Amino acid sequence: MSDSDDERTKSFADRARSVLSNVAQDDRVKQAAAVTKDAASRAGEASKAVTRKVSQEDAWNELRADVELLAEIARADHALVVDLLDRVAKLETQAGIKAGPSDGT
Repeated sequence: MSDSDDERTKSFADRARSVLSNVAQDDRVKQAAAVTKDAASRAGEASKAVTRKVSQEDAWNELRADVELLAEIARADHALVVDLLDRVAKLETQAGIKAGPSDGT
């Protein structure tokens, strides 16, 4: 690069710094930056709320699945108890029938 290229680059960089400095002092830019910062903060809070809601929803889904599994187990246990009661009743009936004739009745 030649000296004139270096000078143009320095001049361009100086002008860019000056423009950026002036822009940073502009009230509209300050207001826009404040609004953007506020919007970003609200978006962050909304994101946290959505994350919490999704986590709670996932937890409810897991809990719902656990409750359904427990209900299924309770139904199976109930069916086993009913079956056992039927078997006991049949055995008692058979024992009563067998015991009846041996009693002499």
